Amino acid sequence: MLPLSDTLVLDLTQVIAGPTAGQILGDMGADVIKVEPLVGEHFRPHFGGAWVPSMNRNKRGLALDLRSQGGRDVLMRLVRKADVFMEAFTPGVVDKLGFGWDVVSKENPRLVYASVSGYGQTGPYSSRPGYDPCIQAEVGLIEATGSEGGEMCRAGTAVIDYPTGLACAAGIAFALLGRHKTGRGQRLDLSLFDVGMHMMSHWITNHGLTGEDPVRMGTGNSILFPLRVFETKTKPIYIAGTNDAFWKILCKALGCEEWLADSRFATNEGRVAHRAMLEPMMETHFAKHTCEELLETLLPAGMPCSSVQKVSDLMNNAHVKARGSIVEYDYPGLGPIKTASNPIKLSDAPFEVRRLAPRVGEHTVEIMRGVGFSDAEIAALRDAKAVGAP
Repeated sequence: MLPLSDTLVLDLTQVIAGPTAGQILGDMGADVIKVEPLVGEHFRPHFGGAWVPSMNRNKRGLALDLRSQGGRDVLMRLVRKADVFMEAFTPGVVDKLGFGWDVVSKENPRLVYASVSGYGQTGPYSSRPGYDPCIQAEVGLIEATGSEGGEMCRAGTAVIDYPTGLACAAGIAFALLGRHKTGRGQRLDLSLFDVGMHMMSHWITNHGLTGEDPVRMGTGNSILFPLRVFETKTKPIYIAGTNDAFWKILCKALGCEEWLADSRFATNEGRVAHRAMLEPMMETHFAKHTCEELLETLLPAGMPCSSVQKVSDLMNNAHVKARGSIVEYDYPGLGPIKTASNPIKLSDAPFEVRRLAPRVGEHTVEIMRGVGFSDAEIAALRDAKAVGAP
């Protein structure tokens, strides 16, 4: 039995953060129902249709028009049976639909209610729609990211959406644990903004102590050295010299005893202060070797380092295969697809794709029958365009 077996989750979220949380809950055994508009969520067409399979496996699909009374009746009947209700509307919208926390918690006091939004349910920004790149900009991440002295840039993936999904799944699990103790559900107010602020935590602390803002350093870091990508004869290598012990390991493994003997470079403070002198020397040395040669020398010595990979490199990576980090299966209309596995690995809950990501409303009839609707009632609601099914 998986940890969340017999847990019914209503997932009304779209895009990345909420669906990621719902997928994790589904991977852990929950019966997750993806509730969509009759035309499906608006990100379905992206990546040639591969968007939804990337974060909606292990869910069933229900299509409802929540602007219709019939669609709302179906959802409310499910609310009374559910353990978890997830929504990601701009604050206030779900209340207008008749499914705000105050309403559904009275219908089902044991319900765990998770609201995912850009800026949270309170505060002067709460009514703003939230998008990952905008949050990256707002919490200082974009301003701190980019080449040294160059243009700022956003990260190359949704670096706030995905951890928000992980945090949402964890928050729901905590709330379910709390319900086990108290018998009561509660509301989770999770925002991309709060997660983004948490990601900048050490910079916030540093500013409080020094008044300094982060400085754009490309792949490097303004307070630690050497901590950056170096070019080699083949592919780039990342060197993570985060303390003085690693500096000694690096110098000895590379045979650069003269660097180690130079008192100016003995401490991290000294290396940062003399970066302009030390950095070109290191660049010249690394450029004489291949990345593979360097890894064979540095890794056995205990030096934190890695080659710089492209996504295409990961497809046949031995560690990726050993960890099951990518799963592949056939998806109707797309053929074989690859997607990331669940990063949470429990010894008694092995990962399995039990259900493919649903088509729009794929399980509408099955779900409605499960909460007592007759075939005649389902047909009537379908004819009224309150519900959708393929």
